[in-house]
Amino acid sequence: MKKIAIVLLLMMVFGSMVYAGGGGQQSAAGGKTTLTVWDFKYAEENTGKAFKEMDALFMRENPNIIINHVAQPEPSFYELLMSAFVAKNDVDVIITHTDNRAWNMAEFMEVLDPYIINERSEYARSALRAVSSSQNPDRDTRMLPLTAQGMGFYYNKLNFRKAGLNPDNPPRSWPDFLAACEALKKANIPPIIFGNGGGTPIGIDWTYRTILVTLYGDKIEGFQNGKVNFTDPEFRQATVMIKELFDKGYINVENASMVYFMDAIDAFKAGQGGFIPGLCSDIAHWKDYGEALGYDNVGYFPGPVVQGAPYPNAQVNQGAGLGMAVVNYGKNKDAAVKYIKFYTSGQGGKIFMDASGAIVPNSSIPIDTNNKLLTTVLSEMNNYGTADYMTLIPGGMFAEYNNLQYWYFVSDEISLDDYIRQVQELYKNSL
Repeated sequence: MKKIAIVLLLMMVFGSMVYAGGGGQQSAAGGKTTLTVWDFKYAEENTGKAFKEMDALFMRENPNIIINHVAQPEPSFYELLMSAFVAKNDVDVIITHTDNRAWNMAEFMEVLDPYIINERSEYARSALRAVSSSQNPDRDTRMLPLTAQGMGFYYNKLNFRKAGLNPDNPPRSWPDFLAACEALKKANIPPIIFGNGGGTPIGIDWTYRTILVTLYGDKIEGFQNGKVNFTDPEFRQATVMIKELFDKGYINVENASMVYFMDAIDAFKAGQGGFIPGLCSDIAHWKDYGEALGYDNVGYFPGPVVQGAPYPNAQVNQGAGLGMAVVNYGKNKDAAVKYIKFYTSGQGGKIFMDASGAIVPNSSIPIDTNNKLLTTVLSEMNNYGTADYMTLIPGGMFAEYNNLQYWYFVSDEISLDDYIRQVQELYKNSL
């Protein structure tokens, strides 16, 4: 049986080397160093175009380095990676998700701490935590963060003007937010576009996230181990606030049947509504809404803040979605580190961000100061990032938690106390 297993492993390794087109690469040719990069995003139209431009600029600035960027299929990416690592195939840099699929292979990733002593402060701490094998933003760094994700509120400045509101003064305090909603309602503009249909109440979910960070701050990480509970006064406060929006008729009437992706997004892009909870990166973000309505016509803020909230500036930040790692058995580690620094900071990061709308969590990226929407989102993400509680709670409770949110907020089937009790029971049983 052992011989069969060895043969199968060798066949898998050989197949991956042939399929990938990157195996057996010479590390140097004509006195130049070749870096082989494996990436499952390279074949995408917008991302691939940006990466080609970034590679070309990097090679112009570093004429002794050649980039061999290899597109890999996402469904089998991690199997291919493991095969290459076992065979010590010629791979220098990988772009990967910052989740357990990558951490299962952390032993093959170079520890980057000695390489980023001068640059560490440029990366958002929430992103550094996500790329640390010990979840410590100050050490055990195995990747550099390429993307970050967060949530906040976008608002339509044109509709603000129609309602007699100041488009340059987002209503951060809860009383001001309610007053803005009332003014929009009187102007026959749906105050808030929520997409709660399709079994996933995203409008409710994302609003919870924006409010809770202002009440918990970094203590929100206690949701990971039961140190923080859904019976806390903070969670009750956030629940009461969201219910008030429903009770006062500030949520668009179609929200229960309207799915967020893409109906709610398209409604806001078409000029409907005053506010919509949205993302900072990926989709339903600054670039999406800015291109549809005009960047000068869209504003952003992290979310409404109740009076007395101890962390009023907190911005939901999930850390890093994608990271770049250097393979630790590679022969060109110094060049590889230089390459991933280029991608995740400065001009390289700007190219990627401009092309895709992705947020690269690094303060050294040149900002188009004429784009106030982008400037605002970047500033909030880089300076006030706080963990997202939904990335901390047990994944097994998501579906039932969604049902409970719908029963309380949308259909009024259960009371406030019953809702909180059931969510807490679900949470404790899922830990």
